[in-house]
Amino acid sequence: MLKWLRTHLVPHRMWAISLILLSLRLTLGVGLAVPGKAKLSTLMGKCAEDPLPDCEKDDPTANCAELRTSECKSKSAEKIAFFDNLRLFGHKNWKLPGGGRLNFALAAAQEAGAGVAIVLGLATRFAAVPAIAVMAVAMATAHWDTFNWTFAFTEETAFLYLLLALVLAAFGPGVLSIDGLWTRGGGAPAKTAKPPKSKK
Repeated sequence: MLKWLRTHLVPHRMWAISLILLSLRLTLGVGLAVPGKAKLSTLMGKCAEDPLPDCEKDDPTANCAELRTSECKSKSAEKIAFFDNLRLFGHKNWKLPGGGRLNFALAAAQEAGAGVAIVLGLATRFAAVPAIAVMAVAMATAHWDTFNWTFAFTEETAFLYLLLALVLAAFGPGVLSIDGLWTRGGGAPAKTAKPPKSKK
């Protein structure tokens, strides 16, 4: 009975866990990488290249390129101002160090970089650390008012991502990952069988 369980149930269980971890990685990784890329695009002014579909339609004589540049600068200024106004734990004097532009850039880079690494399952436990940091700061600043008796914080996407990042940091990415190609079980080093000792 035990032999059957080892040969049939355990491999299936390992693959089932790996599929669950893969779904968690894709949810968290894409959820971080897409907004992270958008933040970087806004910060670097590349959002000025985004199309304005109603511009030419509403006014063929309008300078749509100027409008795109102006809208991109405005969006970037709004985001920087938002990060500049963040306060820890709702305390008006506890401002995040570094200023709005630096914090916006750090959040964007960490989201984009960690998101891509988590999707690929590349150094997943290390990539989960900046994801945990970004989401923890988001919950402690922008979403701090959701910590109340109605448990509104459980409805926040940042809280969900924080939990997913903690799970991946604890359990690794599973075998269906780049990490899994190098290790067995997505985290533990593969054990090599010792050659039998020759009898003299």
